[in-house]
Amino acid sequence: MKKKSDAFGPVLRRIRLEKHLTQEELSERLGVAAPYVSMLESGHKYPNLEMFFRIAEALDVRPACIMEDMEERIRRSI
Repeated sequence: MKKKSDAFGPVLRRIRLEKHLTQEELSERLGVAAPYVSMLESGHKYPNLEMFFRIAEALDVRPACIMEDMEERIRRSI
């Protein structure tokens, strides 16, 4: 079974790609270094709550949509 924290990175990557953004473009929108986005997507870093909301805004999605996608991914892995 995957840990809950394993769901964020793949969901972030999928949404970013659906929005046709590179990691660099997303990092510019967030005001962070590009490697940070890579570390988020790979599961080496996890955003705090403030960054989570900034990510949702930068991707133009509701934070709840990200959470729902994470929940669905976790359910599929159980």
